[in-house]
Amino acid sequence: MKKDEYLIVRADVLPDVFRKVIDVKNLLDSGEVFSVSSAVQRIKISRSAYYKYRDAVRPFAETKRGMMFSLLLQIENFSGILPAAMEAISNSGARIINLHQNVAIKGLSTVLVTLDDALMKDTTAELLTRLRRVHGIRTITIVDK
Repeated sequence: MKKDEYLIVRADVLPDVFRKVIDVKNLLDSGEVFSVSSAVQRIKISRSAYYKYRDAVRPFAETKRGMMFSLLLQIENFSGILPAAMEAISNSGARIINLHQNVAIKGLSTVLVTLDDALMKDTTAELLTRLRRVHGIRTITIVDK
């Protein structure tokens, strides 16, 4: 069997670790937890098991390529914050479909970014982590996923 060959297997016949990896990914994607360590502790699997299977296991619904989703960012109105956010998105491999920034009110601006994840090399959780590292981004909300 080739490495890039896929199988569809009913979930109840798979080892429990695969379901737990998906549960960890869901916790991270939802923003309920912000670190892999917290997520694996909550789900009760090892970090090594998560990292071993994270790129190989996903729900069938996620196998469609080119899913779009939107992020709502609240950023401080200083030079360089928006370009830094766009660089973080670009580094994740996501393609920016649309970008809308409103006028700053009280030093804060709202940015709506619609992304295509077809070529994304990071998970949504990893993208959110990248964005949280950008100084000046106050809040990040996933609008549609």
